[in-house]
Amino acid sequence: MEVISGTRIAQEIREGLREANLNDGIKPVLAIIVVGDRQDNLVYVRLKEKAVASIGGETRMVLLPEDIGKQDLLTAIEELNQDNKVDGILLQLPLPDELEKEKEEILGAIKIEKDVDGFTPANRGRLAGDGALFVSCAALACLEVIDRVYPSLEGKKIILAGDSFDVVVPLATILLKRQYPVSLYPCYQDGLAGKADILMVEKGAPRIIREADIQGEPLIIDAGFYWESGSSCGNVHCESVTGSGGYLLPVPGGLGPVLIAKLCENVSRAARRNRGQV
Repeated sequence: MEVISGTRIAQEIREGLREANLNDGIKPVLAIIVVGDRQDNLVYVRLKEKAVASIGGETRMVLLPEDIGKQDLLTAIEELNQDNKVDGILLQLPLPDELEKEKEEILGAIKIEKDVDGFTPANRGRLAGDGALFVSCAALACLEVIDRVYPSLEGKKIILAGDSFDVVVPLATILLKRQYPVSLYPCYQDGLAGKADILMVEKGAPRIIREADIQGEPLIIDAGFYWESGSSCGNVHCESVTGSGGYLLPVPGGLGPVLIAKLCENVSRAARRNRGQV
């Protein structure tokens, strides 16, 4: 099974964005709101900050205390909405427990023109039609990989295992709008890897998919994340599938880097919209 390097794809995307932004005189500005001091959130945010810098952009960090009230958080979002120098706004998830219950309202406070994560209810709802200004970066990352492997999906059996609002739902919506049939499962079930030409697995179990489960030469996009024995892994047991045919976007080094590159793409587009260049 050929292992696809998400890191290499991400680098190609970012290099193209850097050149285009330089040529157009664009310096995208992304505001990232971080509530609390969860270490995993801070790690992800630093990766995003580094990526935005690599395309010639700037990141504004808005660090807020864990016990901030909903209204104060909404006020912080509105200030960024009104700041014409800010092109995109990203609310790092998950939020602390009390605010997580209000996530939809809080996400909905972000102007859709600055919703570079594609997470606002308005952008998610408009995706079903033709009006979404921005689409989830995770879904776009999956599509980037799929389109690179298969220029046409005609006749391909596509299975998505998961139920998230940021990956599975938008990806399924886009594929259906392209007139491709999609089978959805709330989590990975035994035998799915042997039935699909394209399998995206978000929910399953650590290293649950092995070589014996695979038939033919599928494209498997591993969108799971687990921490085992001091290292990260996904749903696919990478070492055991090396003798199989097909393609694997693995964990780590797979979807994550491409996702962040797609965020850079959305931020760059938001900057052009903000400057009247789109």
